[in-house]
Amino acid sequence: MQRSTGIGGAFLGAVLLIAIAACSGHAPGGSALPPAGQEMLRNPAPNTSPTPPVTAPVTIPYPYTNEWTTKTWAGPTSPPTVQKGSDSGVTTVKFALDKKTGIYDVVELIKSKSGSFENLNSAIGFLRHHGGIAQIILSDNYTYTAGSFSETGMDTYPNGQNSFDFPLTTGNRWSAAAGHSSYVNIHQSGKNAFAENTAYTEAADGTYRSQTSFSNIHGNQNQNNYASTTHVLLNKASDYTLSERAAGYNKLTQLFELPKNGDIAVRSEGKEPLPFKRGTVKVPDWYPGDGSLPGTLYSDQFHVVGTEYAPSPQCGSREGQLATEVVEKFANLDPVQGFYNTYTAWYYLMPLAKGQYWFGCIIEKYANRTYANGWAMSAGSWGKLSSEQIGTEILIASKVKSQALFGGLSLPALTFPPIAFRPMSLR
Repeated sequence: MQRSTGIGGAFLGAVLLIAIAACSGHAPGGSALPPAGQEMLRNPAPNTSPTPPVTAPVTIPYPYTNEWTTKTWAGPTSPPTVQKGSDSGVTTVKFALDKKTGIYDVVELIKSKSGSFENLNSAIGFLRHHGGIAQIILSDNYTYTAGSFSETGMDTYPNGQNSFDFPLTTGNRWSAAAGHSSYVNIHQSGKNAFAENTAYTEAADGTYRSQTSFSNIHGNQNQNNYASTTHVLLNKASDYTLSERAAGYNKLTQLFELPKNGDIAVRSEGKEPLPFKRGTVKVPDWYPGDGSLPGTLYSDQFHVVGTEYAPSPQCGSREGQLATEVVEKFANLDPVQGFYNTYTAWYYLMPLAKGQYWFGCIIEKYANRTYANGWAMSAGSWGKLSSEQIGTEILIASKVKSQALFGGLSLPALTFPPIAFRPMSLR
């Protein structure tokens, strides 16, 4: 589960700390290394000792651009409606250090020229891991506003989320998939005012339980209020329940079976009257690959490619600078809500200032797809796309404001409080 706000609706908080939520595509380029770069290939990361790559306090502005194309389908044979969009703004990342605990407070202020604003606050630790250190996200919370719309949320990671491993040794791979408990509160004021609250617990493999409450808060529309639950599983049917008692309906239960013979059976059950037609529909199998439910519904894999030049023209003022390239491939499938979101991100880490070895440029290509999968809240049950958004987002670090007050922080054994951290792996 991921929230959909952020830079232009694409980026989510985590690894800039920015953990991205929306992308896919082909590598944006890069050129062969000249002889001057060959030595860096053998020892790619200047930050090879077990010390944090960032010296706090530091402020790093990231001007960004985001361009996308959205297609929507009204039915299985209707042509898509196509709409192009774009956004730009600045994400300002501020690192501060609590010297007593060794935990970093990282604030991202995301100001869009379209008028939206997000404030993401994350607690992270640069913790010893595999002979080096890892950037471990412990929790985050955020607020997002765009006109009359607002959203708040929080994530906690009981075992931590391993977002980046240092030193960035060529060929190193890791997973950032992590179990977490979260909530999201949404509020819309004005003529079509409503409030929605969702809480969920998700495992590292993408299975989850959630509950949602929705309320119209304008006029006398309380009969449209509802409560729902979702339980997504891997090896047996996932289920969804919908209760609209104020509207006079009994509880609806939907079961989403595993694919069989090219179809996914969706059974809608309950005692009439129901808010959705009772019975079983066979939805054409829309799952990616061979059509079977993936072995994991959530995947977030990182790979250190090695030393490259920051590509031109994508990285703007940072193009042509030697950097360590890290590639992230993300995928998230939800058999109940009917979405399949993917992205590929290319991170170019380089010295930004004294004591600051961080992201000089980030390129993300994303694809967010929703299918008519028979869910009561979906567009239908024809098993093909009902919406698709494909885009590219780019962030480029500008002038860094750094106050190297704490030196290199050598991470003595008791610098960080003990937490139950273990490397994350997909199941």
